[in-house]
Amino acid sequence: MNSLKYFATFCLLIFCNCSFFGQISYTDIPDATPNVTFPLDLNNDSIDDFIIQMGATDKIVCFPQNDNAYAGEFNGANYFPWALTSNTIICDTLSSWYGAVNPGFLAFSSSVGNWLGQTDKYLALKLNVGTNTYYGWVRLDVVTTATSFTVKDYAYESTPNACILTGQTPLGITENIVGNYLIIAPNPFNTFTKIQSTGHFNNGILRIYNAFGETIQRVENYTGDTIILSRDNLLSGVYFVQLTSETKTLDVEKLIIID
Repeated sequence: MNSLKYFATFCLLIFCNCSFFGQISYTDIPDATPNVTFPLDLNNDSIDDFIIQMGATDKIVCFPQNDNAYAGEFNGANYFPWALTSNTIICDTLSSWYGAVNPGFLAFSSSVGNWLGQTDKYLALKLNVGTNTYYGWVRLDVVTTATSFTVKDYAYESTPNACILTGQTPLGITENIVGNYLIIAPNPFNTFTKIQSTGHFNNGILRIYNAFGETIQRVENYTGDTIILSRDNLLSGVYFVQLTSETKTLDVEKLIIID
């Protein structure tokens, strides 16, 4: 009975509840460990904004494209991007931005660079499109020998000149989520999928967002009942299912719709 009730609620909300929640555009990708080059298209407009590249010998370099820039420092005739922790503010007040003429060494050999041996750190990015400036981040791991790096996800604030926090997504700061509360299967899905909770909580709220933070669907007083979610008119792509209880985010899971 609960399943039918929530299914009806979902069908109604998909047509009438599309309130705008935020301006952050977040992209989660399968963890990528390229052998040579990772082209980063921060705003997903099919134009490479940054190139993160393995050098000839134990060297990982960030090459801003066009008028874009990274935040870092100048030391000993070289430029070194900062490896920032979660919740660090990125905006114009974050000084020392370096562009295409000053590529930055994330790591060089096994002794030089702010990124050596770092896990889940953030590279601060500045994106210039026409007369507008946007701020964002990319999350990376770099091994201690500077022979490999892993790109995990990235985001930018789509409001010109607005600040963003490292790790910030349309749903908040990803590192502060408890996790392991939601099971979604099948995922990816084409027509229907099932959402169910595995934990105990009070006053649950279940929300589905798109990558721009827009609320697609919302269920109040969710108690862990199984919900059958119908795709209806949703476009194929990446969405996010968020579970909150008493103002605390318990879990956020990625939901993928395919054709």
